[in-house]
Order: sequence, then C-alpha cells, then structure tokens
Amino acid sequence: MKKASILIAAGALILAALACGGPTPAPPTAVPPTAVPPTAAPPTKAPPTLPPSGTAELTLKNDSGIAVCAVYISPTESDSWGDNWLAAGEVIPSGSSRAFGLAEGSYDLVARDCDGQVVAYHMGVDLAGRMTWTLDPLQRAPVKVVNNSSHEICYIYISPSDSDTWGPDWMGKDTTIPGGSTQTLQVPLGTYDLRADDCDHNVLDTQSGITLGADGITWTLEDVAEASLTLVNHLDIPICYVLISPSGSAEWGNDWLGGETVPPGGSYTFHLPEGTYDLSARDCDGNPVSEEIYEQEISGEMTWTISP
Repeated sequence: MKKASILIAAGALILAALACGGPTPAPPTAVPPTAVPPTAAPPTKAPPTLPPSGTAELTLKNDSGIAVCAVYISPTESDSWGDNWLAAGEVIPSGSSRAFGLAEGSYDLVARDCDGQVVAYHMGVDLAGRMTWTLDPLQRAPVKVVNNSSHEICYIYISPSDSDTWGPDWMGKDTTIPGGSTQTLQVPLGTYDLRADDCDHNVLDTQSGITLGADGITWTLEDVAEASLTLVNHLDIPICYVLISPSGSAEWGNDWLGGETVPPGGSYTFHLPEGTYDLSARDCDGNPVSEEIYEQEISGEMTWTISP
C-alpha cells in the first residue's frame, strides 16, 4: 500500500466460480521483478448440477507445475489452520484436480508443496455452490532467511504488498530457524512485505515493498533492541487497521492488527524492533481516525493515544 493512499487495498483473490455462487533494519538485497502469470483463474460459469443447498464443493485444479501435498481449508473466524484435508500420503500432481465438500461459509485456503512450502493461498473466501480454485503455472525464486539474532524464528510471513492481511505462516508446522542458522523458502516472483516473529509472536523484523526477482534475495536478521507500543482508543468507534511502517519505506505495508479490532476504550500492544516508524490508525472503512504520524522514534515502552 502506498503511503499516499487513503483506503487500504484489499488482497487479491481470484477464484473460478463454477456455479451460483535502534536503527531501522536494512532491507534485503533485491533484484528487478520478472512478470509471471497470476496464481488463480478468473471466474467461469457453472454447470447446471449443484451440490445440495447449504453445502459447497471446492475443486482445486493444480496447473502450477508443482505437486501439492497439503491443503488447508479453515473457517475464517478460526485462529488455527486445522488438519491437512488430503489423506496421509495423498498428492495432487500438477495437471490433476481434487474436489472437497464442505458447508457454505467464509474460509481461508492454503496449498503447500511436498516440502511444506506455500504454493498459493487466499483469505476470507466465500464458498457456496460449486467453485474451482486454479493454481496457475508458477515461477519461484529463493528467499534465504539468515538468522544472525539470538532469537528463534518461529513464524515467517511473506505477503503481497497490496494485501491487507499477512496470510499464512510460510514456515509450516513444527519448523523454526534457530539463531545462527538459515532456511531458504521458495516464493513466487512479486513485491512483498516480510515479517519474522519469535515463538511468542513478538515481531523480530519487518520489511516493506521488497521486490523478489528471478535471482531471489537474502534476508538477514540481527539482534536489535525491542520496543513496545500500546495503542489506546479514546474514540467512540473501533479501530480496525493499524499500519506501522519503517520510515524509509514508500509502502505502508500490511495491517498489524491482523483482523482484530481495538474497541472504544480498549488498547492493544505491539512489540517491534526499536527504530523510526510511520504510524496510521484507521476505522473499519479504511479511513484515518487521526493525523498520521511520520518519523516517530520508538524505543522502550511507549503509548500512542487516539483521542477525538
């Protein structure tokens, strides 16, 4: 999201509907992007036969060129991905399809390859009738995460810069990067916001607007002092989006509330590396609720109060 924009850009979602329905951390070295096909197909018309009322049928059509070994379909309101919807040892090879039956509703979707790497995901998808999720051909590049910090990295988020959600954890289940070690993730080409968290979900580092080209990038994390920023809402409306971006970035990046809200009279504490940041708090329509703050030094324990 450009810092000049007023509204938060919604994350891209393309499903084929077949029927009714301290110092600021330095950015990693990046190379120019290469255009690649989108990861999903546009909607198409449905055949006349529909699943029973109140149920949905989601067909995953794998044209990615990569075998899919795990599919997670989780209700959007759930804070857990749950179990793999594929049977033990089941694989969806490229060029094949697999249908899933489920109740109508809003879901988050993620497909992973046989190494646990994310192939594609979508958040907040309304499933009804018969729908197809097409994984189009992918060109991926390495994101090498070098953990030179004393913290264990338990969660990595790599989200398109025009999305307002962080999406799924790219590390996969039971995978971490201890201090002094590295791990390489294979990511589709594009422009991303990056975030690394420790095992308590404290933010260790964020980067905004990082371009991933065919040669990949190296993302190095070093030890930096941690700060806490407590937002206090004295308004009579909830705060639905909070943007905290390194001041050197031209992008606001993703929403730090991750779908939560700060109700009137409520507060929310963010943990982040000490540094210089730009801050924006917004209502549920994406409009700023107070003057945006630029080049704010954040260190130690600080309070950010939003008042009428």
